[in-house]
Amino acid sequence: MRRWLKYTGALSVGLAVLAVTYFARPPVSEAELAEVSPVVLDRNGAWLTAFALEDGRWRLPADLDQIDPDFIEAVIRIEDRRYYHHSGVDVPAIFRAAKDWAKAGEVVSGASTITMQLVRQYRPRPRTLKSKIIEAFEALRFELHFSKAEILAQYLTRISYGGNIEGIEAASRIYLGKSPQHLTPDEIALLVSLPQAPESRRPDRQAAHAKRGRNRILTKLHKEDLISDEIYRESQEAPIPLLRHSLPSKAWLSSYYMPKSGAVTQSYIDPFVQTALERHLFDYITRYPKTVNASAVIVYNPTREVRGHVAIGRRDHEGGWIDMTRRLRSPGSTLKPFVYGLGADDGVLAFDSFVRDAPSRFGSYQPENFNRRYYGDVRVSEALQHSLNIPAVAVLDHVGGKRLRAALVATGANISTPRSDNPESGLSLALGGTGTTAMDLAALYTALANDGVAQPLLWHEGQDSPASLQLLSSKTAGQLLSVMAKAPVPAGYVPGDLLKDRPDIAYKTGTSYGFRDSWAAGVAGDYTIVVWVGRPDGGPRPGVTGREAAAPLLFEIVGDLDVPRKSVAYEKMSQTSVKRVSTPNDAGPQIIFPAKDTEIAMKEFGGNSRGVTIVAESSYGDARIYVNGQAVPRQREGHIWKPDGPGFYKLSAVDDRGKVSKIKFRVLAANDLPDAPF
Repeated sequence: MRRWLKYTGALSVGLAVLAVTYFARPPVSEAELAEVSPVVLDRNGAWLTAFALEDGRWRLPADLDQIDPDFIEAVIRIEDRRYYHHSGVDVPAIFRAAKDWAKAGEVVSGASTITMQLVRQYRPRPRTLKSKIIEAFEALRFELHFSKAEILAQYLTRISYGGNIEGIEAASRIYLGKSPQHLTPDEIALLVSLPQAPESRRPDRQAAHAKRGRNRILTKLHKEDLISDEIYRESQEAPIPLLRHSLPSKAWLSSYYMPKSGAVTQSYIDPFVQTALERHLFDYITRYPKTVNASAVIVYNPTREVRGHVAIGRRDHEGGWIDMTRRLRSPGSTLKPFVYGLGADDGVLAFDSFVRDAPSRFGSYQPENFNRRYYGDVRVSEALQHSLNIPAVAVLDHVGGKRLRAALVATGANISTPRSDNPESGLSLALGGTGTTAMDLAALYTALANDGVAQPLLWHEGQDSPASLQLLSSKTAGQLLSVMAKAPVPAGYVPGDLLKDRPDIAYKTGTSYGFRDSWAAGVAGDYTIVVWVGRPDGGPRPGVTGREAAAPLLFEIVGDLDVPRKSVAYEKMSQTSVKRVSTPNDAGPQIIFPAKDTEIAMKEFGGNSRGVTIVAESSYGDARIYVNGQAVPRQREGHIWKPDGPGFYKLSAVDDRGKVSKIKFRVLAANDLPDAPF
């Protein structure tokens, strides 16, 4: 007897431990609870877009506070009258169902509670007695770990409504075209009846069955005194919705930057700004062939929140499904402000100082102005406003291409440049010899409006505020804005200082090599705007510049923004510091050909030779040419020099100031070269 009691006691303790362990373990994981279709809201709380689950199901999170209370009451009355009074298993209902079964010889009423139905939604099982017992125990676990409100919200999130629709939120929006916050009695009855036979009562496929099921529920609600006689009669005659509605998909590409886990994300997208921005780009791109598209981003500078984002202008144009704000493209001249900004912070220049704009060679790199015109001594501010190339490269030659790239990368910008140990390779950064994105440009220009402090942009509430970087000094950032605000405006637009209701637009345009990308980036009051226009496939558009294609769109967008006339106080520049930024021209004339240390292969020498055309440029008169001390006279075709034979030679170019430039080069006999091409 004692032994039996001993074993019985041990067994009881073991069963108790197992029971405690079983009921202490959560019935579902956090990952399962989070398996809902992500929803993105605008900054006012209205829907922007939603995303289906990976298998294509729409399962939108149910918020009891955003669901019609009459619907919730109807669900409780029809599905589980004693929901708030049992612990997951309704024992009286079980006895009632068993009694009805015994009396009728078949199942005529169920005893599953809402909690037990929720268990089946998470863990589908065959409809057997064994499954019922398992579901009962699982229901007890749910009741131990979740409140009644949480269980009901999960149930209304996961219950099937036919096809790929789960939950009251998705069903109401897809079948009725509206939120479940305000429902009519006939809509309530339809949404209560659908989960009882999700496929056979689908209103978009089985309207007659859907109506019969709805009217049965209406009869029950009438008997429960939840609707009046008049409403009952009217609701039975109400039409069944036959068409499925699409869920909102505004700013759908923008929403991809929001979190994809969890229920709802509230973005910083302003619906009014977004709608206006979409309209501007859509209308603007109609002026161009279908090979051309556009993108734009608007940032609220004080908080760095993205208020407007159009990833692509028109879906019916090429690249209509590509987010061009995230594609690496050459920025053209839009990085020039940061070249001059670093130069100012380094003490290389002041914005009222002078820089020489003349044909120049920087080692083997010889840039040209866009229009191939040169203006001699110009102020740095004028060089930036008119986007002159030579002065920008000259300043970057002092600052260092590697330093500029490192500074931009440190802000988080994605700057793509060829890897090279050649110190001259980074100079092309000043003219767009790199790849970056519209979003990176927006972050950089937002730094100008925030006293030179760079920080990544913010997309949604709860986003961690990333670390900041002092890219430029506050004074330099203000001076840059002041300079760019005085840049010539696009044709057909009036300068901001002549208008009372428009702010100054401190902006810079850019055109990439081969006319592939047209840019305009600027700061207007409390907003930064970046615009890209071009071909998504990277094809050229000969002759189309950023000033012509992108700047007008930028000015149109600013015209719709609510910006005070002078909401940004730009830094005023001192007119006392006047100095000169040295360029290679100051050292003497530029020898264009032959380049330093090059080798020239020649087939003939002496009098029979066609000769070598020597090219040198100077802003101070025609350069005189000497090879090994012997003058090379200028002919109608230029300075033609005929070498006597192969060997090393010294070339000198002298301008009218007496400044001298010298290089060495080598002449080779073509017949002595292997595989000579001639």
